[in-house]
Amino acid sequence: MKKISFKDVGLKYTLNPYDKPVLYIKPKERIVVDVEDASSGQIRKEGDVRDRSKVPFGNPIVGPIYVEGAQPGKCLAVKILDIKPTIGQGATYFSEFNERYLTDVPVLKFMGTRLPLKTKICKIEDEKVFFDKIVLPYNPMVGTVGVAPYPEAEGISSGVLPGKHGGNMDLPDVCQGASVFLPIFHEGGLLYIGDAHAIQGDGEISGTAVEMPAEIEIEVNLVDEKLDWPRIENDNEIMCVATTGQGRSFEDAVRIAFLELVLLMEKRFGINRFDGLMLCSQIGRIRVGNLWTVAAKVEKKYLKPFS
Repeated sequence: MKKISFKDVGLKYTLNPYDKPVLYIKPKERIVVDVEDASSGQIRKEGDVRDRSKVPFGNPIVGPIYVEGAQPGKCLAVKILDIKPTIGQGATYFSEFNERYLTDVPVLKFMGTRLPLKTKICKIEDEKVFFDKIVLPYNPMVGTVGVAPYPEAEGISSGVLPGKHGGNMDLPDVCQGASVFLPIFHEGGLLYIGDAHAIQGDGEISGTAVEMPAEIEIEVNLVDEKLDWPRIENDNEIMCVATTGQGRSFEDAVRIAFLELVLLMEKRFGINRFDGLMLCSQIGRIRVGNLWTVAAKVEKKYLKPFS
């Protein structure tokens, strides 16, 4: 099994189609990707703070990974096999980014105040995350997985902003056992991955999860299907993803995700799209990743009578 580490190829902060691939793989190949945390390793102990004068960008990723045979018109299927913390801890913290995440309107600046530059180190041990005296479950996930987009459509995406190419979706459903399906815009697919979390709630409302360096084991395959938006699937659910963006509100993202899901239900299970739309009003669920990303989902058990 091939392994690639940020320590060898450096940290990337954009999903850039002009970057030289750091690894070449074949479909169905399994690889391990060693990733740094969202602070680029700046926060390791209480009292450490995010210093953007030294590392101005956030959410480093590893890539691009070139997949043999990947071409526009197909999609990548990235199965998450395992997520292991590499230093036995993670961190959640406030920085200038968190202020902007909570409100793009500069209310804090206007009021002459700000969030404290606060850091909390969370030990990870025995499938538990220790948030002070509160014991949380270890629910690891991959915050950023995506491909290089069309620069003309979405620009050269930062490691922070999601879109049709995936990217920083921060969806807790991107976890062990799940497969993420991504549109392909360039030859080779040009896959990027990083931003592992030990646990994260819906909305990631403070702006950071329990961010951790990790080893992420994945299997990458090709599917002969054209996608407009990312899709996620596990043993029990199917999900379609949409994001906010220029001209797309969060409401629009919810609508897009559900309409994509209804069309998938029709294609995969033969459910008439108008029946499917009514059905989603009864059993559909929404997963909010960060405040830019939503996944509409249904449980497969309700769809089996149609298959």
